[in-house]
Amino acid sequence: MGSIEFNETQRAALVSLLIEMINADGVVDVSECDVFNTICVEQGISDDTFRIGQSLNSMVAVDIMKKMSDIQKIAIAKLLIRVIDADANDDDKEIQLFNTICKATGVDILIAAMDKD
Repeated sequence: MGSIEFNETQRAALVSLLIEMINADGVVDVSECDVFNTICVEQGISDDTFRIGQSLNSMVAVDIMKKMSDIQKIAIAKLLIRVIDADANDDDKEIQLFNTICKATGVDILIAAMDKD
């Protein structure tokens, strides 16, 4: 996963989307925070980028994700899944948010195309 490169704006969008996912079910689980922190280290998220991502509107983050390459979009989707799976409780709100992000950014089409292969 570390081989996929993101610029600072994209990293800020990633932070925003991950925080949104952590908060989706209304319960912030310590395991979700651990996965979030690990992802931030893996992706080289600086303190400044974290603060920007923290304040970034999630709709703006989705718009930034829409403009990413297909490989970057799939990478973000996989990172979101890591947060969903972190607490071993795939909450309906988390799944709904994931599906909404995928549909809004075209990841659903990319996944469907990969499934056909």
